[in-house]
Amino acid sequence: MLLLHVSDTHLGAYKPGKLRERELDFYEAFNEVIDIALREHVDAIIHAGDFFDEPRPAPQAFLFAYRALRKLREHGVEFLVVAGQHDQPKTSQLPPLRFLGEMGLLRLLAQDKPESHIVKLKGGELGVVAMPYISPVAIGEHLKSVKPPEAQRRILLAHLLLRELNMPNAHASLAELSADNYNYVALGDYHLRYETVYRGTPVVYPGSTEALDVLEASSDKYVTLVDFSKREAIVNWVKLNTPRKWIVIEARNYNDVLIGIGKAKLETFSKPPILHLILKTKQSDVEAKRIRNYLSKLSEEKKVLILKVVVEEEESRGEALRSSIVEDSSSMQTPTLDQVVYNVLGDREIAELVLVILRSSESEEEVKLLIKRVLGDEELIGKIKRLVGEK
Repeated sequence: MLLLHVSDTHLGAYKPGKLRERELDFYEAFNEVIDIALREHVDAIIHAGDFFDEPRPAPQAFLFAYRALRKLREHGVEFLVVAGQHDQPKTSQLPPLRFLGEMGLLRLLAQDKPESHIVKLKGGELGVVAMPYISPVAIGEHLKSVKPPEAQRRILLAHLLLRELNMPNAHASLAELSADNYNYVALGDYHLRYETVYRGTPVVYPGSTEALDVLEASSDKYVTLVDFSKREAIVNWVKLNTPRKWIVIEARNYNDVLIGIGKAKLETFSKPPILHLILKTKQSDVEAKRIRNYLSKLSEEKKVLILKVVVEEEESRGEALRSSIVEDSSSMQTPTLDQVVYNVLGDREIAELVLVILRSSESEEEVKLLIKRVLGDEELIGKIKRLVGEK
């Protein structure tokens, strides 16, 4: 049995820049995933969530997904998926993955709560515990009911953030997930490549198939082939070639910009790269105009796709002054909801509770779990009282 593990394809995304070319980048990356699956004759693709970028995908994103999944079906490749938060509508509308499932193009293993399955593939039976995105507050209660199916080969397919990543708003640790009960743990939601072993079990985030921001562009993009020809899973990484490259240049003046662009060798890229330029000092009007004209020429000649330029000037207080010289205004990266809440409240635990309220206010079950958690935690109540007093 051979599986292809992929995650966070975000079909329909166009970040940064809101350009049609960027939207096509995400489709091209997914087409490459399909090509790998067909070339390697896999039994199934296992997708760990955030198939679409929006729970109400645009018509062109839905049409692309239909055609791509139909191609897999015609070649006898199963597509197993769990819903990420981007695949979960906030209202009672029909989830897009469920609609594609009804069309026979994929098998949606879990949309809003964990489920256990035994899936029959060409290479035999595969036991799957499927875990969609669940808020960090509610996941503990759900984990209590998870029971791995009785099967020789068992995987956990989940969309969540491990505590081992040391990130805010993490969901659970490998111990809490009982990761050693599986032969392979296939994860999504973290957009960078990550691999570890927990008590003999491989644990993998393949990462997103395209970079949505400059941080994600810091490393190459991959999918993983999971070989179950024996009971133990053997993991092989496959690098994707289609993702658009990013160039990050730090400069202090116009000459540094020229040197940085020269070293980048723009003519060697198969696609015009995304340029992210960081100017370490504020420029004079004359110098800024020279830089602006030069970068505008690069854009007009289609040597770069998107220009994002920020100025960082260290002041005596140690703060950073950021302003735009040349900026596609649609590519500005605004703070995420998580970042705003964390910065305002200054406490991770309380911020997580607030985020649950903001994101799941229509879920009666999660609100009940939230209230139960708060009332049973005196330390947390004390934090909230102090925070209210301070604010």
